[in-house]
Amino acid sequence: MFSKTDLTVTVVNMQFMLEKTGRSTVHEIDFWVGANKTMLIDENIIYVVAYGPQDVNQANAHIDAHKKFVGLAKGPVNYMIDLNNAGKSTAEARKVWKYLSEREDTYKVALVGNHPVARVLAHFVMVVVQKNNLRFFKTEEEAILWLKE
Repeated sequence: MFSKTDLTVTVVNMQFMLEKTGRSTVHEIDFWVGANKTMLIDENIIYVVAYGPQDVNQANAHIDAHKKFVGLAKGPVNYMIDLNNAGKSTAEARKVWKYLSEREDTYKVALVGNHPVARVLAHFVMVVVQKNNLRFFKTEEEAILWLKE
């Protein structure tokens, strides 16, 4: 699925994200869900860095991660999903993403991407979900500001 080089790039990208947002550590729970890096930041933001195509098994694994993070978060959870390296989601996976965004314990969802493919993916997700708690941002900084409002 992913080469050792891909995973090394992922770790470097996560370290860069932490440095860029002024964070030196993440919550004690941060882990891989399939090829996606998932962590709890700022006490209630579930940060997902999506890599490659998303199938229903990977999406369902995010439900388990969601439940774990909700138990640790202070208040309702927000999502920040980095789509810069994401691939296409299957129809079944999209249903799971919709379910997660519509849960009562999910407050806001920020989709982040700085290239045209990420914007297309975000637009497709926004059409499927059709809720006011979902927005697209070009940068993580903009997304975090909105999530904290």
